[in-house]
Amino acid sequence: MPSFNKTFPVPGQAADKIYSVISTGIDHFLSKTPLGQVQVDRNEGSKQVSFKSNMASGTLTAKDNALSVEVSLSLLATPFKGKIEEGVTRWLSKAFGNS
Repeated sequence: MPSFNKTFPVPGQAADKIYSVISTGIDHFLSKTPLGQVQVDRNEGSKQVSFKSNMASGTLTAKDNALSVEVSLSLLATPFKGKIEEGVTRWLSKAFGNS
């Protein structure tokens, strides 16, 4: 499976705040992707949100000042890799007021 890993900077934000935003907004974000039916699991203790569908699976890990994203894509979802990355960037910019 093709994959990508990226750390998105979220300056001035604690892991708790990033996790709170991500865990409450992930369902809306994923509904805008072409990934189909998605199962989402939240783990507040480890500050992680995981998702899985037939098209992709991934884990978002909140850290102080950053969000780490690890995603594995099916061959059918590979063309959407750039769009998913752009979408996460826009989502974080909107949520935290970053430019």
